[in-house]
Amino acid sequence: MACDHVSCGSSEKVWLPYFFKGRERGLRPHLYCVKCGTIKNESSEKSRSLGYYTNVLASLGSEIKIAQVQMRLISLELQRIDFDDSYGICKHQQDQMFVKIVRKFVNVPEQRIVEHLN
Repeated sequence: MACDHVSCGSSEKVWLPYFFKGRERGLRPHLYCVKCGTIKNESSEKSRSLGYYTNVLASLGSEIKIAQVQMRLISLELQRIDFDDSYGICKHQQDQMFVKIVRKFVNVPEQRIVEHLN
């Protein structure tokens, strides 16, 4: 279920680890949603839309012959986990989740999926 995300005030920020390209870079103050508690993505890697990953899936599917049923199951799984919530998810996390979900439904090497993400 999607949240409308209302950020806390700047004096209420919490100090948490800061990640860049999947590596920890120290501590930094982060905003959080006062409604659901989700920490705001403070990374320089902004998240991408669900449509971007759907296009990646389509290009991957044309190369390795993914059945329509598998593509539909992958798309539903991405929608179910609120994949394009730009408030709380960065691109690196999206890429990791996308690879994991695709490999759940399709027997394809991880490297092959990552090649299509770049």
